[in-house]
Amino acid sequence: MDENLALGLFLVSPVVCAGGLVFLRRRLRARPGPTGWPMLLLGNALVLLCLLSAGTLAGEIFFRFIYDTTDSLGNTKVCERWAQRYFQANRAGCRDNIEYSSPLKPGVRRFSFLGDSFTTGHGVKNVEDRFANRFRRAHPQWEVHALAQPGFETGDETAFLSLCLQNRYQLDQVVLVYCLNDISDLVPEWTTARDKIYAEQDGQNWLVNSSYFCNFIYHRWKAVRNPWIKNYFQFVRQTATGPVWEQQKERLKALKQEVESNGGHLVVVTFPFLHAVGPDYEFQPLHDSLNQFWREQKVPHLDLLPIYKNTPARKLTVNSFDAHPNEYAHALAADAIGKFLQEQLAVSPK
Repeated sequence: MDENLALGLFLVSPVVCAGGLVFLRRRLRARPGPTGWPMLLLGNALVLLCLLSAGTLAGEIFFRFIYDTTDSLGNTKVCERWAQRYFQANRAGCRDNIEYSSPLKPGVRRFSFLGDSFTTGHGVKNVEDRFANRFRRAHPQWEVHALAQPGFETGDETAFLSLCLQNRYQLDQVVLVYCLNDISDLVPEWTTARDKIYAEQDGQNWLVNSSYFCNFIYHRWKAVRNPWIKNYFQFVRQTATGPVWEQQKERLKALKQEVESNGGHLVVVTFPFLHAVGPDYEFQPLHDSLNQFWREQKVPHLDLLPIYKNTPARKLTVNSFDAHPNEYAHALAADAIGKFLQEQLAVSPK
């Protein structure tokens, strides 16, 4: 209702301004003598208001009815509408076009991808174009499940896996789809900043909440001004070593233990920050720490950085405001993950 009211307001505004111009023009024609400065200023102000209101109306129509994509944080009205259109959950609460069975089927391998928005396919309209579904199509003889939710960190993923196990979900091959920011909930400064961001979002004024155009502009402005959003990836880079990384290692060990104690076998796939790939990729220390850790844990690990590093970032991400992998990046990941998992089955068949 508020969205329609905002659109109606933007529709009426140019008409009112144009009507004011027509009225002023008639008044000036009816008046004898030269036009004074006050009337000229009023006329120019009305012309400016006409242009601004027409531009705002065009922006509202574009962002409400035409623009159809996502942003990294998922906090714009456009992104919320995108999720309503394309994020269809099954009975397990996961984005997918099939239902998941809890017990293993005799003689059928199961691959459970455990992850966050990279695994759900944030920004990918057709769920069949994300890597998990591509892998499923390539191997119809296997069960492939995407146990993932947007915004999950390692702690959330471990808790979600535990919930699945409580509901008698059985494990076989568990693929942890790791993103470099899965550690961020261990940093108090980031959690405080994140809570503040969402609190400010709840306190937005009526126009920002109701207008797609104003909402989009507001969040772009906030992204530029908020130092935590602006420097988010730099903050993550600092977690390659130190006490936060030590805490994260303990969480990953606990996840490994949870999988293995319930009859599963853990393997890991790591996505790089796709917006930053290239010859000057600055997050290599994070990959080095992860590679060393998983070697020590004797957990097979596929680092996807090599398959992306020579591809321009603009060809891999959803858009300039969303650093998630696009359909092309998902296709590259699906091929690499498929080969990797087949190799793991050959090495350690169940």
